Amino acid sequence: MDQIRGMVLPLPTVFDHAGQIDKPVMRQMIDYYVASGINAIFVGGSMGQGMAMTQEERKALFELSVEAVNNRVPVLAHVGTADPYTTIDLGKHALKVGADALAIVGPYYYSDRSHAELRAHFKMVGEALQAPILLYNNPKYQGYPMPGELMKSLVEVAPQIFGCKMALGSINEMIVYQGTLGAGFRLFAMASSLFPGLRFGLGGTISPPLTLCPEIGVACVRASDEGDDARALELQRAICDLQGALVSPEVRKVCGRAVFFAGLRELGFDVKIYPRWPVAEVPAEGFQRIRATLERARSALRQQAA
Repeated sequence: MDQIRGMVLPLPTVFDHAGQIDKPVMRQMIDYYVASGINAIFVGGSMGQGMAMTQEERKALFELSVEAVNNRVPVLAHVGTADPYTTIDLGKHALKVGADALAIVGPYYYSDRSHAELRAHFKMVGEALQAPILLYNNPKYQGYPMPGELMKSLVEVAPQIFGCKMALGSINEMIVYQGTLGAGFRLFAMASSLFPGLRFGLGGTISPPLTLCPEIGVACVRASDEGDDARALELQRAICDLQGALVSPEVRKVCGRAVFFAGLRELGFDVKIYPRWPVAEVPAEGFQRIRATLERARSALRQQAA
């Protein structure tokens, strides 16, 4: 999947006051992200609240996203679940409505599965879903890591697996995976490793902080592609500042899990609920901190463009 590279946007799924997908706001967000210049969009992952929705809601999300994107960029639909049958059902639906590729997290909750059981899971899924598949290696949420040798064995039983999203991946992890799986296996890391990673063969980034300033990730990838290392490095510094501020104890203490609720509101979206469970109300101080963080990112982007 050559098109799925560079700046891949993990689409947040936002909800109305009844806890249902807020379709009008979702369409506005998708238009904004596509217009920012992203290379592809990742639907229904952790940012996309996929695991906090019913199977029918996830299908509705795929339909909405594919329709709203309207072939402007590739759509990568995350269909991972705790069992292969549900994953296959979601995957078939995502492909039917027009998703370009699938993403699948390691089956979760039963985190004591053996490697043989994981291979059997992906073999069954791969045989049923003849489409490009991106592994979503999220040890924190799936409950176990996927080391290189395991990943290589999963590609052997499901050859359409073309790469992996490393949830908290670093350049060191990327190098280890490349040594096991080869340079052709596409890896995606956090935005903090974007520019140096691209120089060492990274496929790109799928990073939550960039949902609040996608333009800066797009510009960094573009500068790297054009060989403008000085500009890419300055943009990388701004990306690290953005990511560091959003995950800092000071911001998280004030905003809690609603840090992206505050950020999306600051972008001008009429977000009512995000994430899809009760969280503390974000105080004025939290919005002020997020506003200052986003302004620094935009200022860095303007300076680099000048």
